[in-house]
Amino acid sequence: MTPVWMRHVLIGLGWIALCVGAFGVLIRSLELHNQRLVMICSAAPYLMAAGLVAVVVLGVTRHWIGFAVSLVVAVAAVVGQAPLFVPDGAPAEGGTELTVMQANIWLGNADADALVEQIVTEEVDVVTINELTPDAIVRLTTAGIADELPYSFARPFSGGAGTGIWSRYPLSEEVHYEEFLLSALSARIALPDERSAEVYAFHPVPPWPTPVSVWAGEMDRISAILNEIPADSGPVIVSGDFNATRDHLKYRNLVSGRFRDAADQAGSGVQNTYPADQAPLPPMIAIDHIASSDAHARSVDAVTIEGSDHRGLIARLVLDDVDGRTAAERCR
Repeated sequence: MTPVWMRHVLIGLGWIALCVGAFGVLIRSLELHNQRLVMICSAAPYLMAAGLVAVVVLGVTRHWIGFAVSLVVAVAAVVGQAPLFVPDGAPAEGGTELTVMQANIWLGNADADALVEQIVTEEVDVVTINELTPDAIVRLTTAGIADELPYSFARPFSGGAGTGIWSRYPLSEEVHYEEFLLSALSARIALPDERSAEVYAFHPVPPWPTPVSVWAGEMDRISAILNEIPADSGPVIVSGDFNATRDHLKYRNLVSGRFRDAADQAGSGVQNTYPADQAPLPPMIAIDHIASSDAHARSVDAVTIEGSDHRGLIARLVLDDVDGRTAAERCR
């Protein structure tokens, strides 16, 4: 029989775990404006796991009120994370397949030869690259990226501000969104069979050390840009380092309507991408994302980018059978 004092200690620990889990559930549902809370929200899944611990501890100690409350918290936590593990339907039969890669190359320091080799091996059709520097473009070109992806639209800058898009297919309608502190780009991809799709490459500033209001404003601007895309424009692919996890309400607002997160669609589970340079510790949070509209992800996988502090993402998308031509093409 458990001594009375030990039971009280376990109950106390159970309630602490319950409070931590409840905080994790609560924080991911709030519009956050405090820098520390935004950073803590990145760890929401780990906080919510404490709710599961509370279920076990308070159940074993037969503290039924605490057990009931912890069970509610645990269910809420599971409901919040379950979409990552349950495929959302299936890709359309006969749709155009497109393999998309997202890569943050850490101030241009990633191994260009290894990245190009990975692009070739994985048969990537489109790659969005963040933290692209002029020197990194030279090294990527020397490594032969244009042999596999001959079309590109890039705005390289020193430090982490540069962004680029490389594609197997021709690009047009290129736009550089100059209102962002870190480069944001878009272009239209001319796909086979006279179809096309749009691709957007984003990199909003991090909520720290940048003021959280700047991060929030850039996330809202991304949402506004996506909302302005005509519904009949065809498939749209959104890729980048968002400096936000799916537990941040700002990111979920982007992918709760027309656009869907590829990992959620494919049921690919947690694909943590950052930080990837702290071996033997694995990446702890997922801040790189690929999303789309009028498309469905068959799979999403996090992959190593040699020399970077991020892992990359590779999403295999099937584009819906919709009219993805430009207005000018439809008038021909």
